[in-house]
Amino acid sequence: MRNLFINRLKYNIGTNVGSKFGADIVFDKGLNIVYGPNSLGKTSIIIGILYSMGLEKSFGIFKSSQNPFKPEFYDVIEGEKISTSFVQLEISNGKKTITIARSIIGKTNVVGIKNCKIKDFHSTKKINYYVAVGDGVASKGGLQHYLYKFLNIPFLEVPTYDGGASKLYFENLTPLFFVEQRAGWSQIQSMQVTRYGIRDVKRVAFEYLMGLDRFESHLIEIRKKEILEKIRRKKAVLGDREEEIIVGINGEKDGSVLLVNRSDIGKTSVHDGLSYLDKKYNRELEVLENLSESDSGLKDENKGLRTRLRRLDYKLRKSIDRANKLNSEISGYVNYIERIQINKAKNRQLKKIENLALTLNINSCPVCETELNVEEEGECKLCHSKLKRKISSPEQNLAFLEDEEKSFKEVLRSKKLELRKVGVAIADQKAKLKELEETIEHSINTYSDSSKSKIKLKVLELDDIREEIKRYRWASRKWQELDYFREELAELEAEKKTIDEKLRDLKYTKGDLEILKSIVDNFRNNVRELELFRSKEQLINQIKIDENDYYTPYLDSYDIYNIVSSSDNVRIILSYYLSLLQTSVKLEKDNNIKFPNILIFDEPKQQNLDNKTLKKFISLIEHIEENKCQIILTTYSHVEKEKNLFEKYICHEMVDSTDYLLKRIS
Repeated sequence: MRNLFINRLKYNIGTNVGSKFGADIVFDKGLNIVYGPNSLGKTSIIIGILYSMGLEKSFGIFKSSQNPFKPEFYDVIEGEKISTSFVQLEISNGKKTITIARSIIGKTNVVGIKNCKIKDFHSTKKINYYVAVGDGVASKGGLQHYLYKFLNIPFLEVPTYDGGASKLYFENLTPLFFVEQRAGWSQIQSMQVTRYGIRDVKRVAFEYLMGLDRFESHLIEIRKKEILEKIRRKKAVLGDREEEIIVGINGEKDGSVLLVNRSDIGKTSVHDGLSYLDKKYNRELEVLENLSESDSGLKDENKGLRTRLRRLDYKLRKSIDRANKLNSEISGYVNYIERIQINKAKNRQLKKIENLALTLNINSCPVCETELNVEEEGECKLCHSKLKRKISSPEQNLAFLEDEEKSFKEVLRSKKLELRKVGVAIADQKAKLKELEETIEHSINTYSDSSKSKIKLKVLELDDIREEIKRYRWASRKWQELDYFREELAELEAEKKTIDEKLRDLKYTKGDLEILKSIVDNFRNNVRELELFRSKEQLINQIKIDENDYYTPYLDSYDIYNIVSSSDNVRIILSYYLSLLQTSVKLEKDNNIKFPNILIFDEPKQQNLDNKTLKKFISLIEHIEENKCQIILTTYSHVEKEKNLFEKYICHEMVDSTDYLLKRIS
């Protein structure tokens, strides 16, 4: 149920003096030709079809204020001011028929849909309204969402260039079955919508619509982005909590092990540090219990206290000096990272310029006319004329800057962590210095005998040890509580590794190869029938269609578009689009294929295509079962007898240069 059949299009226009104008075009399955001279409204029929489905972006219309129609549809017709104007489109998916109504003036951002034919639209059946453009178009109440559901195909997200995700909108699929009159014949998918930033959008749209299993790689990349974001968030939380613990005990970490660095036993794990302090505490407690009450040694004790005071003062000054140096270093790193970020922004702009050049199919620089694919030393790259050295590409620069920024941010983080630890040490040293000064004064002024002084000092020493034990136990407990974070991170890293391996090993499946073979076989046969390449069979057999050129036909030895004329270019495009339809119909039982079995071509003859070739193209169409597909083609010939070539398939005709599409009804 992936068919999209256009059954009927109807224009309804009213003026401020009560006149009514309109047009009513009925289509059938198979080939439908809209025939008539230029400027009478053939293209307006195509516009009405796509506009009804909210696909005006396929004409390059991106602002809601821009109207794709000619003024006689929304402003003035035959000198009368238009007061009401709307279009109705009846479509079918092969099982279900609906009618879409959309205003051309007034409230144009919504459509009304009924489960009926156009002739029954004004019955009592309920009208459901959907957002046609703007916010909400991809939501459950949006027309895009409705169209995907109507065609029974999934509405999915795909990766974008900025690392995020975007919906694959219906206007991203349209360029694979619709060729617009002006720019549309310049290349395949020339009117592809790039404003959503979808990475490799032409490749993605093809793989999705033609049901290639390789499309799964884009969904896998979405999952990979989600995992990377979760890893980033969890690492940030884990890092902050670990840093709090490390600063609290002036420690550091080795992998997932928390370390303390003590002057008495060196660097060790917090667990071993706890064990050492427990033993030390018990030893000092025993000493306290065995202290004699003799008063000898008071002088030595006071001398020892003053020695400790000098050492603490020296350590404090050293810590303050270190803090000042760290602040200076941190300031330097912050400034350097800011410069890196400015350079990254510049290179992103350069990359956009290069992408724009690719999107517009620019082969040479408009300033110096150097070919953009030339990368020899001294050559232009939009536009660096007469360079003395080879300039790295914006992408290479971005990769280097990303790596450099990451390195400096890691150094900056470590310096900030060290500064926090020095800050804690300074605060601790100041507190101990003050406490020791008070102890000396209290010892001198209060204790008259040495035994009491020794006991007091020993009690203070035991208090210090006990406080350290409490801090170590707190740190050990908090560190262990973070194990569940580390386990979740390990699981996410393992899933990321599995995805990376899957993406690396993802190749064409058997089904993919069958689909691509059918497309390339049909394409080769089509170009033979249209007498492309002057029947050079060897050249035709070398044509490839795969992901290397966005699934468009190419030759390894030649640029396929530079060895043909302008009319031959149209033959290539006609042959290609027809090959997609031929493959979809042939492999109709392949449920992965989502091609809607419709082609819409707006006036290929304006691109120097002759009637003889067009007749051969129609002959190719006649070999497809007409009840399984639909082709809508606009064309005309000034030679009356040539009309006989198309007479059989004409569904609507403008008979002369005054026979405009819109007719006065009343």
